[in-house]
Amino acid sequence: MESVNLVDFHCHLDLFPNHLELLRECEELGIKTLTVTNAPRVWRQNQLFAKDCQHVRVALGLHPQLAHAYASELYLFEKYLPEARYIGEVGLDGAPEYADSLDIQRKVFRKILDLSAQSGGKVLTIHSRRAAREVIELIGTHLPPSKGKTVLHWFTGSTKEALLAVETGCYFSVNIKMLTSPQKIKLIELIPQDKILTESDGPFIKTGKSIMSPKDIGKAIEKLASIWSMDETSAAIIVRNNLKKLLS
Repeated sequence: MESVNLVDFHCHLDLFPNHLELLRECEELGIKTLTVTNAPRVWRQNQLFAKDCQHVRVALGLHPQLAHAYASELYLFEKYLPEARYIGEVGLDGAPEYADSLDIQRKVFRKILDLSAQSGGKVLTIHSRRAAREVIELIGTHLPPSKGKTVLHWFTGSTKEALLAVETGCYFSVNIKMLTSPQKIKLIELIPQDKILTESDGPFIKTGKSIMSPKDIGKAIEKLASIWSMDETSAAIIVRNNLKKLLS
């Protein structure tokens, strides 16, 4: 399997100590990589680092876990939005430790969806931990497929919620943690193959002692190929074609 067919649609390159080295690596290996940001203030610098990259794109984000700290930067988000095709990481986090910030998370996420719809043509990578149904319903209300495209990153919702997301027009980016979980494998088997992308979510995922980065996406493809009962090259081509369709 050639690395030129690989897709990492959600990672945090700027959180790696060697992020410039990883940018070069993605370019040399031809890995289609979306590096997300957690606050609008860091998007410009990341965009400058990747400005000459053919295979790496930078998403403009405001992470839900940081919404309480960076909601005041929505003006910066709105300022940079015309220059950014990709949006993320954005969304909602309903875990107990973020319950106190859910109201501000909702305000920020609705605003981002509305701004994206007004601008048109944006591609969003979306966090939905313990808030899947609400996230999907907000997407359906504020960002119909004619106004933008949405990818649910590391989806942890139920089967019913996954099928609702498919009906809403969402794609899914899956990582090695999902692809080695029996519960999530059952869910992935139900999602149409043409709605699946791969992600590393590096540096937040490890395999053994190794932190996942874009060059490790082959491990996700290997697992996906097994789930789909096909060879790895065929699975990689499906994912790459899904990316082309998402961006068309």
